[in-house]
Amino acid sequence: MLFRILDPQTKANQFWRDFDRLNDELTRSILDDQFGSSSHFPPVNVYTKEDEALVTCLLPGVDTDQIDISVKDHILSIHGKKKMEELAEGTEVHRREIFHGEFHRRLELPFRVNQDQVSAKYVNGILNIHLPRREEDKPKKVSISLG
Repeated sequence: MLFRILDPQTKANQFWRDFDRLNDELTRSILDDQFGSSSHFPPVNVYTKEDEALVTCLLPGVDTDQIDISVKDHILSIHGKKKMEELAEGTEVHRREIFHGEFHRRLELPFRVNQDQVSAKYVNGILNIHLPRREEDKPKKVSISLG
């Protein structure tokens, strides 16, 4: 972004605001083309314990019928679409930073998942995915015999 000192009342100031907005949109567009429009959406946290993992995704404003979750072995895929809000006629966008469009996150987990027991809950824009570890992938304690 360009830094400048201008009188806030001048038309030049509006020109630079428009220029900054255009620059931001072009930069975002180039990055989206290079890294994918959803490279950081949704933001996730992954927590693991010995026998399970929990993935938490922030998905405010996304309808559950627009979210697809799939698991294969140790790969979790979250795919969906966030609709753009509808604006009243005559409304101009001054700044738009909230993500909209299709997204896809693919996460590699540290163990294979029991696909039949995966569950997901969506509350207040937060998606929690519970991923139990396959029984055969759980660590086994080896007993030691004497003699």
